[in-house]
Amino acid sequence: MTTPAPPGAAAGADAPTFADPDLEHLHQRGYFDSLVGLVKGGKEATVYLVGRGEERLAAKVYADLESRSFRNDAGYWAGVYVPDRRVAKALKQRSRVGQAAQQAIWVMREYANLWRLVEAGLPVPRPAIGPAVSECAEAGSVVLMEFVGHGDTPAPRLSDVRLSAAEAEAAYRQSVDLLLRLARLGLVHGDFSTYNLLWHDGRVVLIDVPQLLEVASAARQARELLERDVVSLVTSFRRHRVEGDAEALRREALRSLPRD
Repeated sequence: MTTPAPPGAAAGADAPTFADPDLEHLHQRGYFDSLVGLVKGGKEATVYLVGRGEERLAAKVYADLESRSFRNDAGYWAGVYVPDRRVAKALKQRSRVGQAAQQAIWVMREYANLWRLVEAGLPVPRPAIGPAVSECAEAGSVVLMEFVGHGDTPAPRLSDVRLSAAEAEAAYRQSVDLLLRLARLGLVHGDFSTYNLLWHDGRVVLIDVPQLLEVASAARQARELLERDVVSLVTSFRRHRVEGDAEALRREALRSLPRD
């Protein structure tokens, strides 16, 4: 955890003023009152640790459109219906208007998916905005949610942590259960591996869910992604010396999908 100055903070100001307009908007609306530090940077998004009194929240800020790449995400948009024909055309043409719409839809999908999984009892960070669509729309490019960790220290990803043999087996069992619970809901994560699973107090927590696909709306693509998720999960756990049976898990995952 690093602790940078608040992005765009005005010198001498009593409270931080954020250069990012969406962060500033949420700050002014009282969703949080302080910036504690940087959790993780990246090309797609930067995650900040923010405070609301003593409570800690994670603010995931998606990068500017020019910095992001949607080149390889076509499978994640299968079955996504856009009722506005002009927006749909802009999305298809990947114009600047289309990119802006794509980012807005992506953020809204993350809020909607998080709320859906929370309500279904799956271990994911609880959103701090919503579930009303109008509330989530005000967040702009920011996904504000529960901070998973202790104090100001974030929980590690399973890809980064060292586990005992017993912990590794427990983490794998929980991860498999998560994948199957998603399947029973008719959902596929699309990027399910230790990279997107946190390890917190002996519990696996799923993160990064904007790309969830519904099998009902994109059966072929969802099934392909589910099979890929199985391979990714089993492969990524090998660094923890856990040898899962990818073929057996693939069959169980496909059986878990709702029947037509």
